[in-house]
Amino acid sequence: MKYFAYGANMALSSMMSRCPLATPIQKFTLRGWRLDFGHHATIVRDPDAVCDGALWEITDMCEDNLDMFEGYPTYYEKVYLEQDGFKFMAYEMNDLDTSAYPSSSYIDCLREGYDDWKLDHKLLDNALNYAYVI
Repeated sequence: MKYFAYGANMALSSMMSRCPLATPIQKFTLRGWRLDFGHHATIVRDPDAVCDGALWEITDMCEDNLDMFEGYPTYYEKVYLEQDGFKFMAYEMNDLDTSAYPSSSYIDCLREGYDDWKLDHKLLDNALNYAYVI
């Protein structure tokens, strides 16, 4: 199965510790969704937006590990998407609590993922500024 990561699971070191059998495929820009934040990152349907991230090939065991990490099905739910010839799964937060702010260590992990995949930090910074005027 293919998995679209846009948050903590973009960082290669973090993903390899959670899912050592996962294989990185490529960086990927998801259209029609935007990055948003509560205490953690999520994607929100928005026809005018894009969200940068990464595609991974994952095993059933990887998916089980990710489910536990993401708090599925209570904290995040799964969405199944198709774009550019890829069918993949992503996690979407059930209830976006905009009163919570991500920790600096969490944001550092996201920045590490952006660096690992050579992504421009602009969309990440814009999402953080939009959610919380920094």
